[in-house]
Amino acid sequence: MSSWRYSFELVSKELELAKKKKKALDDLYTTGRISESTYKYIERELTEAIIDLEAHLKSLVEKMTARAEELEKQIRSLEIFLANLEIHYAAGDIDEESYRNQNNAITLGLEATKQELESIRNSLGKVKPEEKVEAPKPEVVEEKPTKEKVEEPTEVAPEAPSEAPAETAPEAAPEAAPQPTPTPAPTPASVEEVSKPPEPVVSEEKPEEAKESVETSEKTETEEMPSLVVPKEETSASGETATES
Repeated sequence: MSSWRYSFELVSKELELAKKKKKALDDLYTTGRISESTYKYIERELTEAIIDLEAHLKSLVEKMTARAEELEKQIRSLEIFLANLEIHYAAGDIDEESYRNQNNAITLGLEATKQELESIRNSLGKVKPEEKVEAPKPEVVEEKPTKEKVEEPTEVAPEAPSEAPAETAPEAAPEAAPQPTPTPAPTPASVEEVSKPPEPVVSEEKPEEAKESVETSEKTETEEMPSLVVPKEETSASGETATES
């Protein structure tokens, strides 16, 4: 018996036994023959063992599947060798003794390979896809839902589609009022300059120019004054002077 086959059969038996124990434990708890604490303790151990055995069995199945593929390739190769041997023997390329020895070796190898492949297929056929055993989950205390008054949904009539609002021209933004430019506050120096009276301008003239200006002003005054006309005295024949009044 090959090693893979022995391991496969051993794991399969242990897994089957663990599942039977799990089922018996469930029956005992259902009938009330064991307490809840005892059931949880044993059930946790059995569940962990089943999970480990299933993982080991899955690994063996993968290896056996790969081995079956290799055996199929070997069978094809041996069949090709056997066919070539027959061709060479028919062509007289090899003698009778060599032909028999090679033929026996190839035939024995071909039969052994086919038997191993058949055994693997039979073993894989026994493995049925079963539900995986999950690890126990912590218990969650479910609160009983309180009775609540269920309100019946009120039917709402579908609203008619409202008309699209008319497009309004965008209002022009109001122009910003011009802000007065701030006038600089007068400094003390400028205030003094404004309040200070203007100084009289004294023109410096030379003595000659001053003399000429005085004469010119007197001359203009005399020209502007009206001339007085003095009447001439008339002498009469009598020698008396008559004056016109």
